[in-house]
Amino acid sequence: MRTIDCQEAIEAIDELMLLKAGRRLSQDEQLVIEAAWEDKHYKEIAQTHSSTIDRLQRDVGQKLWILLTGILGNGEKITKKRLRSILERRMVTGFLLSSVPSQSNPVNTSAIPVIGGQPPNVQTFFGREVELNQLREAIAHSRCVVLYGAPGIGKSAMSAKLIDQISKQPHSQFNYLIWKSVHNSPPLKALLANLLKVLALKAFQEQRLREDTHQLTALFIEALSMRRCLLVLDTAEVWLRQQRDSSCNPYSEQYSEYATFFRTIVEEKHSSCIILTSREPFKDLMKLQRSGRPSDSFKLEGLDVKAAKEILQARGLTDEQKWSELLEPYLGNPAAIELVASRIEKFFSGSVAKFLHYKTDLISEIFREILAQQYQPGRLTHLEKQILLYLAEKTIDASGTIGFTQMFEELQTRTKNTLSCSGLVEAIETLGDRSLIVVSADKVTKELFLKLPPIIKRYVIQQEQTGLLGTAPELFSLSKPPESFAV
Repeated sequence: MRTIDCQEAIEAIDELMLLKAGRRLSQDEQLVIEAAWEDKHYKEIAQTHSSTIDRLQRDVGQKLWILLTGILGNGEKITKKRLRSILERRMVTGFLLSSVPSQSNPVNTSAIPVIGGQPPNVQTFFGREVELNQLREAIAHSRCVVLYGAPGIGKSAMSAKLIDQISKQPHSQFNYLIWKSVHNSPPLKALLANLLKVLALKAFQEQRLREDTHQLTALFIEALSMRRCLLVLDTAEVWLRQQRDSSCNPYSEQYSEYATFFRTIVEEKHSSCIILTSREPFKDLMKLQRSGRPSDSFKLEGLDVKAAKEILQARGLTDEQKWSELLEPYLGNPAAIELVASRIEKFFSGSVAKFLHYKTDLISEIFREILAQQYQPGRLTHLEKQILLYLAEKTIDASGTIGFTQMFEELQTRTKNTLSCSGLVEAIETLGDRSLIVVSADKVTKELFLKLPPIIKRYVIQQEQTGLLGTAPELFSLSKPPESFAV
């Protein structure tokens, strides 16, 4: 067997990384591969380079092995000890030669079509480079990925951007790219029958699509095993329970089969991946992730300031020195920023300064639809409603934040000591997941502080004043009317 040296291995992996993940190996990743190839301890490598053992082993190394398992492992788990033997076997048998382009073996540059539905247009997609890399690495090692965040934050757009990039890659790791909006809340059997038709494999005849849900799930898993599919199910929160006080089951009663289905997707062996976009996390999939199963979840936060300003620039708005002030209330929500930018362009001649001069309430009106989607009292438990009203009341005149300890003690008094600490923690985590509150920690004392985003705060107050939060005895009203403030 021909001996393969370390540099040759790094070059081969680097080419595969570019083809499959859309980027090159970093210097630290090359050091990790060197340590694995030469069977050296990370300490030996770190001593001769400007890096640390902890970074190489726990940060760079762990993520690299997960990523290489997805693009190189072919069913085998890549580890520091196994990398060399697996790679040498692949290189000798020609596995890498068929993947790495050469002059005698040019790559197929034709795009992979997206089937099943029409993803959003991503021609005006801004920023998100870090998040896209995170999502790309997640689909490399997971069978199900939940991308969740507030309405309008860009979950669908980012998933569509990822599919667009993958579709244009030569030798993509996926054979099928499927986009499916599930906003119409399809039952599991109907969804599976539709997806099997979309895949249009000869083995799945029309009469087989009339089988029961269990059989259709088995057929679908078989399809995912035969060819690598990346499937996006957009707006998947439609399957989650609406009245959450009545049950701890995350799924609505009529969609309870999805719990078993998603668990099967995660636990059965195949090389495909499903991305769920949702306004809130799937708690059952998070539990599978914590148990070490190939599932992943991460929350999409707002755009950074640079990307947010690119939206304003694309609209041709003026008064750039005022852009930061304009963007502050929106917390990087691209849908809200796009809406307000279009109104400024139309009604204020593109002048941000004019818009801000009038102290208009137009921002709240523009954001109303997004707020109505994000803030749904029917989907809040009684305790979650109490927390939002408490924060709206306590931060009217204060600096805007309340400590966790103070909140717990005062809510205990208001609920006559019926509130448990664990219940409060769980409710705060849920509200944070849904982007209804902002949670931060003091850098020195590490004490937890909470607040409402300004627009959410105003909306909560308006909803409380109109009685839309309900009149349950345990819900308290604001002790004084809110001060008027423009956002």
